[in-house]
Amino acid sequence: MSSRILLLTGGTGLIGFRVLLSVLREGWTVRAAVRSASKADFLAKHPLIVAAVGTTNKLSFVEVPDICADNAYDEAVKGVTHIIHLASPIPSPELDLVTGIYEPNVKSIMIMLECAIKSPSLKKLIFTTSAYANTPFPPDASFTITPDSRVPNMSGPFDDMVTAYWASKVASLNALDLFVEKNKPSFDVVRIFPGWVFGRDDRALTLQDFHSGTNRVFLSLIIGEEPPLHRPSGTVHVYDTAKLHLLALEEGAPSSIGSTIPHVFNDAWGIVAKHFPKEVEEGILTKGRIPTITVPWDSSQTASHFNFVFRTWEDIVVDTTSQYLELLAKEPKP
Repeated sequence: MSSRILLLTGGTGLIGFRVLLSVLREGWTVRAAVRSASKADFLAKHPLIVAAVGTTNKLSFVEVPDICADNAYDEAVKGVTHIIHLASPIPSPELDLVTGIYEPNVKSIMIMLECAIKSPSLKKLIFTTSAYANTPFPPDASFTITPDSRVPNMSGPFDDMVTAYWASKVASLNALDLFVEKNKPSFDVVRIFPGWVFGRDDRALTLQDFHSGTNRVFLSLIIGEEPPLHRPSGTVHVYDTAKLHLLALEEGAPSSIGSTIPHVFNDAWGIVAKHFPKEVEEGILTKGRIPTITVPWDSSQTASHFNFVFRTWEDIVVDTTSQYLELLAKEPKP
């Protein structure tokens, strides 16, 4: 078998860590792009990664401090056969909606494409986008979304962080499609569309770790919080979307892969009460609320192509809540 070298970005994130763990277990040689030496150190010393690497030299690191800088990945892409690009600028309420959120998300995609096309060894480039990158804003419940759907770019000005981030994902996907059409790269390009990603966070060794990803959004439902913003529907278990990234590496994988199932946030509490009655009665778990905006995403094409069965919203709720309780029990008692 010819050498398979995978460049992975975003390996310290919720999805990325699970993907990193999975590809190492599958025997891939992995070059992980990280933004700092401290992030490389975190990954190299994590007990699950240590166990997956074993005595091999299958994992190396390359620092890319600014993923929006021109030629940022030039060194990172040299000699690789495959790329999974998960890294994305992180939105924050403190950032300018255009220069801090919208523009960096679009530019980071273009930077990776411009660097990747210089690598003659590259066979496949997998982009993790979002289930909302091809969804109208605001969502139209009568408009079914599939992996092949596309929507026009959203014009500013943007009212809030959520709108700016959504718009950036739409624009990034459209820019990606246009680049591929115009430049016709020699490598395959695959797009993966996850919704809200929840589930067991393999990175998390403490409760603080658990709060660092999108599971923090889920926690509102079980610790009595009621965020003011409505959230779009569409979710996926982190293990499922990570598995789809591995399947996307295979020859013949579709160029667009759906990775989301329908859900209603507030249905979580009935599931929690069913599976964790003791913790509910003791007040360890308390009912929160997140209003849901319906997004009619259909990932049946993906399920059919890969003969893939997605975990249910109930599975996601149980797994995420279970890990929260496990980590909470390890916290020092006041």
